[in-house]
Amino acid sequence: MSVLNKTGDQGRAPRLSEVLFERSNRSFGSLAPLPSNVEAIEAGLRFSAGLNTHVALTGPSGWGKTHLLEAITYRLTHELGTPVERLSASAVVDNPLKGETPGPIILDDVQEILGRPRPQLALRLNLERRVRAGRATILAFTVPKPNRQLKGFLPNYRDWTVCTMAEPQAAERILLLNHMSAAEGLQLSPSLVKVIAHSMCGNGRTVAGALKRLRLSGSSWLDSRATIRACGLLDPFFADSPDWDLKLKVLKVAENNRSAFPKATVTDLALVVMLHEAGLAEADVARCLGISPADAYLRAARYQQQSAGDATSRGYVHQLVDLVVDSLH
Repeated sequence: MSVLNKTGDQGRAPRLSEVLFERSNRSFGSLAPLPSNVEAIEAGLRFSAGLNTHVALTGPSGWGKTHLLEAITYRLTHELGTPVERLSASAVVDNPLKGETPGPIILDDVQEILGRPRPQLALRLNLERRVRAGRATILAFTVPKPNRQLKGFLPNYRDWTVCTMAEPQAAERILLLNHMSAAEGLQLSPSLVKVIAHSMCGNGRTVAGALKRLRLSGSSWLDSRATIRACGLLDPFFADSPDWDLKLKVLKVAENNRSAFPKATVTDLALVVMLHEAGLAEADVARCLGISPADAYLRAARYQQQSAGDATSRGYVHQLVDLVVDSLH
């Protein structure tokens, strides 16, 4: 296990740094530099090198603040020989001696004590002493950006380097996905990367969970058939996206390209792609088409039996898969 808070981490949801890399240490090399986080990463590097004394990180949940704090913890502990641990703000409030260490202190989840008068005052007094003594301190707040409450909380605000790890935009998510998939040992097609980047809601933990789901089923997802299979596996991860319904996408593409499949019933062809290529649930597919699950299964099975001895029918399946994948991005 990496160096974690030993008093306040039990029972909380996993952080991006925990679900993204299943290894003992999180280093700066495991972070993906993006326009939305590069300033914060640079501040973290400078802090771990002793060049920034007081740093405050802000940003929404799930986009790497804790990962960065663990990278700093790892570097200070294992590369510079300074024993440190990442603490929750509540741990320092509960045990003020933890905040009196002359060495660097790394506090996560500081937002949890804001608005609680007595804990907030206790931690602020502790920070005031650290600022006056010039003791290295880095804090992380799960807030979208610096606000009035945060600015009023930090003693001598102008002495702090305040950076935001913002939610990455779609183009940045492509870079992040490439970085994360490489860390997972996955090979993803450009189409699949774009689909996840543009259509998957949630935060970095959602994306990390999706990649782990793929990794359980294989490491290479490069051609069109693998891409649509991946989309089927990840279909639950797109549940919050208002523009995503793989069943309707397959059906629409089949209908719009009816002339390309003159020897096939396009609904049956779409059923084969949905059930056998994408691996979607029969009940969901049947509900989408307004038929029974048994009927959906029989119609797809009938087409599969026909295509076993007919190269044209088999080719239609591959052709429709290619068209669907092209339509996804």
